[in-house]
Amino acid sequence: MDGELLTGGGLNQVFRVGDAVRRPAGPWAPRVHDLLRRLAPLGIAPVPLGLDAEHELLSYLPGDVGHVPPSSDATLIESAVLLRRLHDATAPLVGELNGWQFAAREPVEVVLHGDFAPYNIVFADGRPTGVFDWDGAHPGPRWWDVSWAIIQFVLALPDDRERRTRLFCEAYGIEYDREHVLIRLDDMIQTIREHPAFVLQRAEGHVDYYLGLVGLVCVGTCRPIGLNVILWTRSHRNPGRAGSPAARSRASRR
Repeated sequence: MDGELLTGGGLNQVFRVGDAVRRPAGPWAPRVHDLLRRLAPLGIAPVPLGLDAEHELLSYLPGDVGHVPPSSDATLIESAVLLRRLHDATAPLVGELNGWQFAAREPVEVVLHGDFAPYNIVFADGRPTGVFDWDGAHPGPRWWDVSWAIIQFVLALPDDRERRTRLFCEAYGIEYDREHVLIRLDDMIQTIREHPAFVLQRAEGHVDYYLGLVGLVCVGTCRPIGLNVILWTRSHRNPGRAGSPAARSRASRR
């Protein structure tokens, strides 16, 4: 295949061809393309250029992928504002409950990105300018994306977590809820443990890493804790969970 192979840890082979990206397309691609067309006026998501039975063609988003979580307050705040803009723009599609890769989560408020994290964002001079890998988009509550963003933007860094969590939530316009973060962490842990696509993540110790974040959220120390907290969070999980879209995409999927 002609084009530049984009690497970075994703599960699919993705090629850049000029100003476009050619990547495998799942059966949910038509619904995601509807969403991307809705977001096109914002200029911060790929634009659908074509779709066939096996592949999709999307516009390429220039910029630097956030392989390392940004440490500046300004970038954190702008990322929260970007997520809020994306969520608000999806309001006309919240009634479209079918056709996504993952089942809708109640209460449905917006269409979620599903994996809003630095590794799915391009930055220019420290500012977030675009969000890619929308395969995991599906209807659900705002807190689902917000909680994952806190995990990836704030908890992944060693310092000043409480203040930075507050900054992110204030910039987005939502109240911080520790239980929501725990539920999100539990979903990720169970996905890595159970999904056959995550054999590498299991071998690399990702379960222990996320268990450590559970301990951090609960008791203020980054250490693995017992299953009691995981069992508690699982009891609060949305019973309609159909799998997690997180921890799948990286730079190679833009």
